Amino acid sequence: MVEEARNLHRRCCPCHRQDVGKACDRRFLEGCRLRNDGELDAIDRKLLALLQVDARASFTALARDAGLSRTAIQERMARLEREGVILGYSVRLADRPKAPVIRAMLSLRIRTRPCATVLDRFRSWPEIVACYSLAGPVDAMLLVETEDAAALSGLVDRLSAVPGVGEIETAPILAESVRAG
Repeated sequence: MVEEARNLHRRCCPCHRQDVGKACDRRFLEGCRLRNDGELDAIDRKLLALLQVDARASFTALARDAGLSRTAIQERMARLEREGVILGYSVRLADRPKAPVIRAMLSLRIRTRPCATVLDRFRSWPEIVACYSLAGPVDAMLLVETEDAAALSGLVDRLSAVPGVGEIETAPILAESVRAG
């Protein structure tokens, strides 16, 4: 397994273009970071690609797929987390077929500055899944989920009554075309 990883390393590592194989092999055995400038090497990119497919993959499975030892994978993941490359791990929820949900994006124009004073009020609203503060003619976008169209209409009415909220435009989500991860 070490030999496979070394061969992968030799194909990917830029220092092999300069024929410094022995010194590079020593760096490989030490974890091979050619430069310490935060740049990802090929193995880091491979590890991140594997995690994007399955963030719950075990260190053993990642090690097998990346051609490294389990310890090397643990050390790389710890470094990637420490350096802020990996910010966290998430769960993708299945659609809830038993409870129909209306999802919509609401664009808001805020009359009060700073906008955060108004947007902070929405943190505890259960229908608001995400709130994005924007630059441009629209001050904020809200991703909302309600049980039906009447509940969506009621939510828009409640939002309109909040001091500082100006115009609200509603765009119901018809389908989800791309999902990250």
